[in-house]
Amino acid sequence: MSEVKQSRLFSRRQFLAAVGSTAAGAALLAACAPAGPSSAPATSAGGQAAPSAEKATVRAHMVQKQDVSDWIQMGLDQDIDGFVSSNPDIEIALETIPGWTAEYIPKILSFAAAGSLGDAVWFPPRHRSHAAWGVSYGIVTDLNPLAESAGYDMNANFFAGANAANSYEGKQYWMSFISEPIVPVIAYNKTKVNEMGIGEPSDDWTFDELAAWAQSGTTDDTFGYYAADRAYLGFSGAPFLRQFGVEQVDEEGKRATFLDTQEQFVKALQFDYDLTNTWKVSPSPAAGAVNAPELFGGQKVLAVDIWPFRIQIYPATFTDFEIDFVLTPVVNKGDARRSMLNEHVFGLTTSSANPDAAFKFLTWIAGKEMNVQGVIQGQKGPIARADFWSDDRVYEQEPTYAKLRPIMESIEADFLVANFRGEEYDNALHAVYEAMILGEKTPEQAANEIQDACQAVLDKEPA
Repeated sequence: MSEVKQSRLFSRRQFLAAVGSTAAGAALLAACAPAGPSSAPATSAGGQAAPSAEKATVRAHMVQKQDVSDWIQMGLDQDIDGFVSSNPDIEIALETIPGWTAEYIPKILSFAAAGSLGDAVWFPPRHRSHAAWGVSYGIVTDLNPLAESAGYDMNANFFAGANAANSYEGKQYWMSFISEPIVPVIAYNKTKVNEMGIGEPSDDWTFDELAAWAQSGTTDDTFGYYAADRAYLGFSGAPFLRQFGVEQVDEEGKRATFLDTQEQFVKALQFDYDLTNTWKVSPSPAAGAVNAPELFGGQKVLAVDIWPFRIQIYPATFTDFEIDFVLTPVVNKGDARRSMLNEHVFGLTTSSANPDAAFKFLTWIAGKEMNVQGVIQGQKGPIARADFWSDDRVYEQEPTYAKLRPIMESIEADFLVANFRGEEYDNALHAVYEAMILGEKTPEQAANEIQDACQAVLDKEPA
């Protein structure tokens, strides 16, 4: 049982009530078993063959995803950092679940309800939602005692921002696996920019300079710039708001604070409003959802804000023109660059049969070599480890990562939505923001409505 307060846990009886304890419930539990064969040697779950007595089997639950399950299996197959050969007494069984969180979370909860949960679990947190899911439900345990027993220093291995994001009420429940700054760079069509003679963007630009450049590059059939991956303002746009000095919630995660810096918030909203409605340098969603990769690949927009994973994907995908990358702008020359952390994380379950072996597994998948190789081999994004960011092999493979290093070294944790309704919070914010982009609201109106909409979500009971 987890150390969290009993009042916050769901009991086995509540779990069984949720999934059904009759024959129908049993059928549902069976349906929730990982689909298809496990991507590692079989485990004792779901009627599979039991492991040999000589080995401790670590059952690791995760989504079936190229940069998660597929890469971990590749790491096992390649014996990266000698994990397999150095641990002959450990068998790793990857129990993958197709789909995303809508499919993954109910299945993990049903395993917990049935008492068949494995040793390690994956999660992609938003606004500290992994605390609600893993801790409140009693799914994961504090890693600190295991780390102390193994002589593993969390603070020495991970940046402070990552450890802060993965901790709750003084305990660290999760370990970084993929950790990156949220939408920190702009990709631009270097070939077309130079053909047009408008000059290339610079790492030290302000938003005003970006806007002027985008206007000079906008033609009848080409947009100059589109916010793209940062245009979902609550999560992917959070560093943009921080750059303007706007923090969305207070430290307790219970009060929306947009209007504490109302002038700066309206300025940030005004910039995005003007991109589409005043300067018309960005495509409008009025005609339907904007497909930014399609526009960029079709050379219909010169520059787009991107997640770090596109640094590897875009040049490999769009080969008809040269692509380069530049840091997202600041408000005033010389401003400190603001950030926010995006992660995929792993934790150890409260019911783990082999916690020491499972902790070894976590430190391996979150280790330097697994993550350097993940980038070198083009399989995954970076991690919030100093030794990863000081390895020259990373920059030989992806020179643009050198721009991200200072951001990661001072990375800021995601903000907390205390009732863990992070996705609902983001959707409420974005609905008002999108209405503004469509020209249905002024930035001033949107600022007040976003404050009210987000506060209404924060006032709800915990998820």
